[in-house]
Amino acid sequence: MVSSAIPYGQVLFTHGHAAEAERLTALAAAFDSDTIHRLERIGIQPDWNCLEIGAGVGTIANWLATQCPRGRVVATDLDTSLISDEGRPPNLEIMAHDVTVDDFPEGAFNLICSRFVFEHIADRDAVLAKVVRSLAPGGWLLLEDTGPFPFDSSPNALYRKVSQAVLSIATKRMGSDYEWSRAFPAQLRANGLVNTGVHASSHGVGATPMGRAWRLTAEHIAADLNTYFGITTAELAEFADQVESSSFDDLCIASVAAWGQRPPATDLPNPRFPA
Repeated sequence: MVSSAIPYGQVLFTHGHAAEAERLTALAAAFDSDTIHRLERIGIQPDWNCLEIGAGVGTIANWLATQCPRGRVVATDLDTSLISDEGRPPNLEIMAHDVTVDDFPEGAFNLICSRFVFEHIADRDAVLAKVVRSLAPGGWLLLEDTGPFPFDSSPNALYRKVSQAVLSIATKRMGSDYEWSRAFPAQLRANGLVNTGVHASSHGVGATPMGRAWRLTAEHIAADLNTYFGITTAELAEFADQVESSSFDDLCIASVAAWGQRPPATDLPNPRFPA
């Protein structure tokens, strides 16, 4: 871990950056269908209380609220300014919350999900243990984090060079660990979860939401790409054109998912999150 790392969202990828809402919306457009498919496989119930850690622009939290009309959904982020109030379901609560510092009651949630968050947390193992304690008996945890391996075999030299540099910058500047997800779901089993599983998906760049998101990600850290990897303005411009061109095909980051269930306690009532 890099000792001088500054946490995600404090300097890089702040929600106040002019293009951050567009970048996160494009990421959601790329990956929401995968997340929803995984959540549906868990078997969401209408009365579940759910927590999303790192809700971003709020698309998954809003979807969860429609699936749990008799339950409650809490959408959290360090900065919730990108989650719109327009059309918000009445059972969706938006809360500014730092999972590394703030707690929820033990056993409060039937489902906790998080996408592209834990990879950026310095003490992720301790935070994971804390999050597991917030699961109700029988409750489910779904973690999704980045897998960098699609870049390793890319046949496109400039695309591979810039993409690998993007992840290296995140590791250097924020302490991100993109290898942590490759051990999934061992981390969940170590915390006592059962019925675990793992799945990965990757989407293509080109004229796609993933292409747009990846271009905006690289452009956000253009100065660092030049300083640390010597990527020139011309190279970045060529890369940007590639990833949004309908004639360019390559895979981008993978979403590596792990899920597990807290062992049920059949003699306990279904817990409720405090009002």
